[in-house]
Amino acid sequence: MLRASSQMLVQAYQDKLIEIGEALGYETRRSYKKSAAGDAVWLDRRGGRIWTESLPVVAFKLLTFETTKEIREAIATLQAISPSLGVLVVIEEAYAERGRLLKRFDTETYPDHIRQIARGLAEGIGLAFRVDVWTDKEVNALYQKEVEGRLRFA
Repeated sequence: MLRASSQMLVQAYQDKLIEIGEALGYETRRSYKKSAAGDAVWLDRRGGRIWTESLPVVAFKLLTFETTKEIREAIATLQAISPSLGVLVVIEEAYAERGRLLKRFDTETYPDHIRQIARGLAEGIGLAFRVDVWTDKEVNALYQKEVEGRLRFA
């Protein structure tokens, strides 16, 4: 079960990813289908031209409290969506908060540890499925460039 602070972070980053996708010209959804629910999906609208639904280009799973087992499940969810690129977003702020409560880690080392696990799992299936690992900092930088940057010139 997500804590309230983690839930708010997930909501905030979902909103950012949706806005980025729209700024880049994609159809966006919070999830692809009930059976394959990512946290945000960018779709190519041209699927209708070949008599199919919009095709998933990028799907995101936001990680705020997940351990190795749940990260594997997140990758399986991305595989079920079957986008051209699956992205695990490690929200380091949430892991830093959790790191304060752990004996073996702290606010700096726990987010690094989770990011390394996610990258290792992503690399392990790299030949069968494209998965990238981003951090909240990368999402924020992309948001600033594609959403806020466009607003300045609008």
